[in-house]
Amino acid sequence: MWVRSEYAGELAVLSAWLCALLPWSVSYASQGGLRLYRIHFLYLFFQFIPGVDFGQYDTPYLLVHRAPGFPDNASVAFGYQLWILAATVFTVALALSAVYYVYDERLEAESPVDPVRLMGALLILSAVPLTASTYLLLTGFAGITVPIGILFMYLLGGLLLVVERT
Repeated sequence: MWVRSEYAGELAVLSAWLCALLPWSVSYASQGGLRLYRIHFLYLFFQFIPGVDFGQYDTPYLLVHRAPGFPDNASVAFGYQLWILAATVFTVALALSAVYYVYDERLEAESPVDPVRLMGALLILSAVPLTASTYLLLTGFAGITVPIGILFMYLLGGLLLVVERT
């Protein structure tokens, strides 16, 4: 297969950390000489318009619940709720990766569930609501959006689910 069985645990831990560091989507729009950059991480939202003051949003980074449009319209609010759900599921994956990193042999020997497959399932379970959230949050967005982190979550999660374990 793609990964040797003896390296599957390391891949599971690194997959979670990589997905935590990658933005799940990056967006760019340009209109009337203004450029807008939006970067969605699992726990933060960056929005940057070069040369424009953010007003009440004094910093270009916000926690999810403070992002513009969070309470405004029902589909956008549901998109942010899906984002929070995905971040919650992914927090479990990060906790599993930390435990797996420290107690890898013990966890593989004593756990009733294969931790590699569990990590793959958690990555997929995080990617599904993020996909729906991307659709809901960026339906009316007049720009280009690339779901970088979501693609990696599907790819790495699927790879972890099908890895041959001995």
